[in-house]
Amino acid sequence: MKIFILPSWYPYPSKSVNGTFFKDHAEALAEAGHRVVSVAAEIVSLHDIFRVRRDLGVRIYEEKGVKTYQHIALNRHPKQPEAFYRHYRKLLKSLLDNAIAKEGKPDLIHVHSSLWAGAALASYDLDIPFLVSEHLKEFLIYKGFSDFQKRLIGECYSKAKALISPSTAVEKRIKQYFHLPESCTSHVVGNMVDTNFFKPAESKPFINRFTFLIVAMLRPEKRIDKIIESFISIGNTHLAKIRIVGDGPEYRHLLETARNCSLTRQVEFVRETGRDVVLKNLQKADVCMLYSAMETFGVSLVEALSCGVPVIAGNIGGANDFVNKSNGILVPVDNHIALQDAMKEMIEHPEKYDRTQIRENIVKRYDKKVIIRKLEEIYTNCGQRDL
Repeated sequence: MKIFILPSWYPYPSKSVNGTFFKDHAEALAEAGHRVVSVAAEIVSLHDIFRVRRDLGVRIYEEKGVKTYQHIALNRHPKQPEAFYRHYRKLLKSLLDNAIAKEGKPDLIHVHSSLWAGAALASYDLDIPFLVSEHLKEFLIYKGFSDFQKRLIGECYSKAKALISPSTAVEKRIKQYFHLPESCTSHVVGNMVDTNFFKPAESKPFINRFTFLIVAMLRPEKRIDKIIESFISIGNTHLAKIRIVGDGPEYRHLLETARNCSLTRQVEFVRETGRDVVLKNLQKADVCMLYSAMETFGVSLVEALSCGVPVIAGNIGGANDFVNKSNGILVPVDNHIALQDAMKEMIEHPEKYDRTQIRENIVKRYDKKVIIRKLEEIYTNCGQRDL
């Protein structure tokens, strides 16, 4: 099957972590034998001009079996969403026309995010079936979208053959706030994980302190400061530590939070990024944590479970689909007592968690081959309904 991937954001040289999941998705489809072309247009802030100046313009390249057409442009209409969208739509149409002219018409198009690629595609008259996967956390936020954005999302769904949500929580919110026509089927398909890469070490390294690992972008909605504050009593009574892997705007605030809580020796920061860094730290961890205000899926948790590491997660969003008593603890958000109790439970009763079983269960559900099979079934149904 010839499949075009239209991601609303995608990696480029000066921002290599931008949309890596979409790139992994395209490469997994190519590995499964499909002919895959990624068409990625992105408009970046004028504030980033010095960082991205070498990336501006059109790039065409092939990597791991995926042909990519990419156009990076500067935002000429800051704070003017409708003008921004018109610019984006024109940019993507030109890039897509170029890709179709050179690669031929695809059997279908898989769009990542209705904002902005899905809405733009719905406005073209290409007579090619498409489906859209949603990823934005704003679906879990009350009034997370402007009226203009909601109109574009609705227009995308009116033309799409299928909608894929990463979790039951996201699907529920979409159905609550948006109309899905009968012609657009709804599916829940979690993010794929490379379980051949994310696996336990042959022997777990000895660490003299019980290690709670957090892997996340350091942003306010991740609520890492709440974890640090809840750890005060744990750090004073148990031989334990928190290790935070990631970087972002909250770094200095989190550093200050650890100082104010007298936890500078028990809270460690690893500001490196990349899969190898994440794997190394997961293989040393006793528990992985994510306590976000909202989380559409929670890929760092699934990567931890793939390594056989039990997890603690907030009970809002994607974690409800895969965290259970056999592999971790779900805690109510904004309940620091419950969070403290969960951490104590993990330290005092590690025997409750069978690491081999934890990994086996996640491989059965989220291994990339499993997810690709689910997507192929949806692709086939989209094509049949378009006949």
